[in-house]
Amino acid sequence: MNNPRPAGNKRQILRSIGHKLLLNWPYKLIAVLLSLFIWAGLIAQDPTITRDKVFSDVTATISGTETMKRNGFIVTSDLSAQLSGLSLRVSVPQMQYQNVTASNYSPRIDLSRVSSAGTQEIRVLTTSTNAYGTVLDVSPSTITIEVDEYITRNRIPIVRETVGSMPEGWYSTSSTLDPSILTISGPRSVVDRVVRAEAVQDLSAVPTAEGVQRSALAFHLVDANGEEVDSDLLEITSNSVLIDSVIIEQTVYPSKIITFSDTGVVVGKPASGYEIKSVTINPEKVRAAGRSETLDNLDTLFTDVTIDVTDAKDSVTQVVRLRKPSEITYLSQDTVTVAIEVGEIVTERIFSDVRINVVGTESGHTATLTDRYADRVTIEGTQNWLSTLKAGQIALSVDATGLMVGDYEVPVICVISGDDGQEYTVRITPATVQLAVRSQ
Repeated sequence: MNNPRPAGNKRQILRSIGHKLLLNWPYKLIAVLLSLFIWAGLIAQDPTITRDKVFSDVTATISGTETMKRNGFIVTSDLSAQLSGLSLRVSVPQMQYQNVTASNYSPRIDLSRVSSAGTQEIRVLTTSTNAYGTVLDVSPSTITIEVDEYITRNRIPIVRETVGSMPEGWYSTSSTLDPSILTISGPRSVVDRVVRAEAVQDLSAVPTAEGVQRSALAFHLVDANGEEVDSDLLEITSNSVLIDSVIIEQTVYPSKIITFSDTGVVVGKPASGYEIKSVTINPEKVRAAGRSETLDNLDTLFTDVTIDVTDAKDSVTQVVRLRKPSEITYLSQDTVTVAIEVGEIVTERIFSDVRINVVGTESGHTATLTDRYADRVTIEGTQNWLSTLKAGQIALSVDATGLMVGDYEVPVICVISGDDGQEYTVRITPATVQLAVRSQ
């Protein structure tokens, strides 16, 4: 037999609860909100419910660059403009809509599969996942790149160029570079142009301190015409290490100006009647460099050989090597020019009581000298010529041409016969004499 009492109790309880809800509206609101919250949670957890979302000004990344280089290719065009400003349209699960960003889809280009040089169209790749949804569209979907062969050249020499000069009183030895050769890698169109690297050193900036000096020196690549080759696509290495400078090493010494001595340069005697007029060394001074204790004790330099002028009648010019002290590191000249002037000996010879004659007396007149003899005639000329000169070759005279009656002081004239073009000077004592002109 069924017992209807419990069913009646349940209905009574429900009617009681419903009555309370009707009478208490806040409970109604809480129930509605609770229902909505439970519904929203169920919707958010369902990955099949999605919404479209658009990302603008997206920047794509690049992958596969090293693989591309190993395959022998490199991109030469500037990709920055093409890789930025992309647009993505994606279908995003409702639960991630507020949190998702463009980077969740990894927009990129993959260069690892490039297999030839020239102009290439590369597709922009993206990644779709269950968590962040599916990429529906990429705009633009491809980018254009320029590809060149990727090559490596070894043993590119580094050449040092210098500007300026060492500060006064200092000298620097030839420098060494470390490294002295480079390896360059990059696009064939650029690498093939490079013939050397140049490192320019300003000597005026070298430290002025005695001893070994080291410093870093920047360099640049140049082509056969000496024009700089510059590209961000080049990799410059030494022993597989990227470098942008070289180490320059040189030894610095103090220096000073030293004069030459002509002592012992000339040996022998010129021919009879000849003598050495002068000895000139050109240059007269040189710059020497070495350790300070050596320079302090060095004031004069000598030539390494002598010049023999035995029986010489003509001047001699000869280039001779310098005698370089072993302690000296540097001389600005290895040789000097020695000019030896050889000429005839010039001397004097005196002739006494030489007769003076009158020439050119006008018709109808007589001319009489107060002194008929010169006390002394001094002739200066070459020794060899004077030694053969005879008194009879010397003629002294005064010229009475055009002189009328009267007393005159006239110069004495000397003429030497057979002088053979010799150069000489004459001094006559007295230089003038008294001449009396009378009518016949």
